[in-house]
Amino acid sequence: MSSIESIRKTHEPSPRLTLCLAMDLKGSTTAGLQLSSKKLDRFNLALVTQLDPHLVAVGLDSTVIKFTGDGWLVMSDDQEHAAPLCCLAIIMACRFQPEMSIQTGLPTDRVPAIRLAICWGRDLEVVLHTGQREFVGNSVRRAVRALQLCRDNEVIVDETVRTWIQQDFLTSRIDMDKRISEQEFVKMEEELVLHTLEEMKPESADDPEAPVYFVNTLSIIGRGSEAVELASRISDHLQHEAIEQSANQTELLWRWNRLLASNVDYETARGILSDLRAAGLHPDVETLNALIDKAQDYRTESKWLQAMIQEGVKPNVFTFNTLLDKARDHARIEKWLSRMNHEGIEPNIVTLNTLLAKAKDYAASKTWLDRMRKRGIEPTAASYDMLIEKADSFKTAKVWLEKMLASGSEPSENTFIALFSKDLSEVQASELLKWYLGLPIHPTKPIQRAIASYRRKGLIGEALRLALDYPHTQTALKLVREYPDQALAYFREVVDENPEHANGAYALGRSLIELGREREGKPWLRKALKLAGAGPRRDELVRLLAPSDLEEIH
Repeated sequence: MSSIESIRKTHEPSPRLTLCLAMDLKGSTTAGLQLSSKKLDRFNLALVTQLDPHLVAVGLDSTVIKFTGDGWLVMSDDQEHAAPLCCLAIIMACRFQPEMSIQTGLPTDRVPAIRLAICWGRDLEVVLHTGQREFVGNSVRRAVRALQLCRDNEVIVDETVRTWIQQDFLTSRIDMDKRISEQEFVKMEEELVLHTLEEMKPESADDPEAPVYFVNTLSIIGRGSEAVELASRISDHLQHEAIEQSANQTELLWRWNRLLASNVDYETARGILSDLRAAGLHPDVETLNALIDKAQDYRTESKWLQAMIQEGVKPNVFTFNTLLDKARDHARIEKWLSRMNHEGIEPNIVTLNTLLAKAKDYAASKTWLDRMRKRGIEPTAASYDMLIEKADSFKTAKVWLEKMLASGSEPSENTFIALFSKDLSEVQASELLKWYLGLPIHPTKPIQRAIASYRRKGLIGEALRLALDYPHTQTALKLVREYPDQALAYFREVVDENPEHANGAYALGRSLIELGREREGKPWLRKALKLAGAGPRRDELVRLLAPSDLEEIH
């Protein structure tokens, strides 16, 4: 059954008024070509992780998120998410380049700028055969079209979104004619009224009834003192509500706990806890977990755990997972695990993954895995990723990859990149390729890592064997530039042995053109096109060849 048929059978599409935040890296392809394979891998890994904490900070972690390769789509059919989406966009506009610089080690000016647009549209909600929720319709198209007019690190919203968020954010209308005239290629199928989203209104940052994600936004974008002041106002307001008994205690405690878990510092959190107690409320485990999380040293963490027990509040698995994550050495990890066991708290998968992340080497990670398995905790995809990353050889890492597949977990592109970053000296490229292509999924980018791994070890013949099947990749072309004589000799031998070898013709043609020998390379590309079946390879060859070359083929 096809994915479309599965959608039709399992879920009748229904129309939704949907919000879409589209984020796009400007010039990401050009920037990527200037990086080494290792730096590009680090950059791509950072792209995956940089957004996640900000989604949590503004309460959008349950929305539909799609990574597009050089950007993201964040989609929701909840109108109440308009303001959080604006907060997320402001955070990304301010923090994307500096945070990516820290995570990748690249200078800030070498991290691509980001463009952001929030638009609404009438979409259909569908559920894919995997159970994943999706939206299809106008919202993405409008947001992507709006991105065309976006300047570096600018946030654009459409007229509908502006009306929903105008009480809390400053905006300015865009002169569409002027913006369109600034762009060389703009495709606008419909007339849009767009506005630049500038910042949160000052009065919104002073409102004691403001949502907690405003506190987080102010803190993340560097307006820490305003975040502290707003958190204090919200806490004062909650205290007033408690005194006036205008809300029940369960609701108030929940709201106070959310405030404590926001991006406020330890001293501010202590003040909020004092307000909570002064209002006659008793802290629960979530309250005190927030203080443990914000504590700055081992002594303070221990003090709050002791206070929790003295107040009759039973710690939970989150309490100890937090303590384990903050532990700085093996002795403290063992102490918290012992205390966890003493309190009768069963570990969970977060416990396992925390221990794996902290393991100093593969042997330590294997020990933690064995110990947690005895407690009934089995690894997930994230666990397998860490075991593959820490594995001391390709052979060991490959075993974990195969166990991952057997467990039903799906490896990501980055899983394979970690695998092929190992020493491949003892692995023949032809066998590696046969195994890899036999897997259910085998993305292209990890092969570039394998080519680079062989090249680093001086195994140029093995690297060229992979380049033969992936000659269009940047790593393969770099290999050709570095070892032109070996590369041409290798590919010529392939086509000499088999004149109908499609990959050989393609690799030889691409290599000659890469080396500035276009006249020699074009005939081989024409031959490769004749041998190519329908698909991406054929499309790429058509793109590379001039119309006159195509006429010669026909």
